[in-house]
Amino acid sequence: MIDAQAQRAVERVSTEARELFGADLVSLILYGSAAGQDFVPDQSDVNIAIVLNRVDTTQLRKLHGRLRDWRVLRIAVPLLIDREFLRRACDVFPMELFDIQGQHRILFGEDVIAPLRIEARYLRYQAEHEARSKLLRLRAIYAEVGDDLPRLRALLCDSVKTFALLMRNLLHLRTGEHLISSDEAMRRFEEVFGRQFPALHQVQLLKRQVAAWPGDVHDLFAAYVDDVEALVRLVDRLPVENA
Repeated sequence: MIDAQAQRAVERVSTEARELFGADLVSLILYGSAAGQDFVPDQSDVNIAIVLNRVDTTQLRKLHGRLRDWRVLRIAVPLLIDREFLRRACDVFPMELFDIQGQHRILFGEDVIAPLRIEARYLRYQAEHEARSKLLRLRAIYAEVGDDLPRLRALLCDSVKTFALLMRNLLHLRTGEHLISSDEAMRRFEEVFGRQFPALHQVQLLKRQVAAWPGDVHDLFAAYVDDVEALVRLVDRLPVENA
């Protein structure tokens, strides 16, 4: 849950967005960790979706000069979408939209997220694509980073959110559960799918700053990649019709 400072930032952005877009504004939606249980004050960004009747360059220009100020408040660049985009994007962005469905709060206007219908087959395909893509990226960046430990730590922390999201989505497909906490979702995923992912757990704790970094980050990275490879194999074997 967001802290008081982040809440004030959200209220400011909400007020300014309503002034900027007026009658064209359909909805303002807070989503991601700021609407769930994984928010880390002074570390996590605040994600907001601005839903308009139609998005064009005129609307985009209205944000000129505002985004820099919002970024100082740790507000990420808003997701700017319209109704038609949402209606047509469920097959190509199922994980992202499904995750927003699971943890979002309406700041203004209509809840256009809850009614979206996300098909299991699309979630299954994107889950494998995301897992394999992130694995390739981990390997490539590790080869480039070498002994730059700050970058290696950042690589681990930046990547773990993708795997937590993937686990949360696949868990829902298998059991119907929709857990918001990444820690809880990881633990439940291990129970349901019968495989432990200790390095993923460890990096999740490090990202939340509730654990200390080990002496040898390279050993942690090796164990982390082993977990990711196991997750890729698990997703690959998951039948589409039973996803």
